[in-house]
Amino acid sequence: MNRAPFQIIACVAVALLAGCAAAPPPLTSASPVSPEAQEGAHTPRQSSLRADDATRKTAALLSAAQKEQQHWDAYGPVSGSPEEEPKDNTKPETKHEHH
Repeated sequence: MNRAPFQIIACVAVALLAGCAAAPPPLTSASPVSPEAQEGAHTPRQSSLRADDATRKTAALLSAAQKEQQHWDAYGPVSGSPEEEPKDNTKPETKHEHH
């Protein structure tokens, strides 16, 4: 029988076990994973999300549209202008015929 695959597996297993048996090096305060290590310097980010001219113009248009919508909402569900508001509040009757 061929023993090459068994020898390769045995060598890999011995290497893994030998790696686990070695003690890790001690952590110094200079090591970034040490709990005593100093935190990194904090620099504020420069935001590239500033409002440009198109964003400001869009915001102004949306604000004006919202004010106009609130004005129309004050008159209820009426189509047309406020001057064309229906005079009577009766709803047309619909007949339902069942066959």
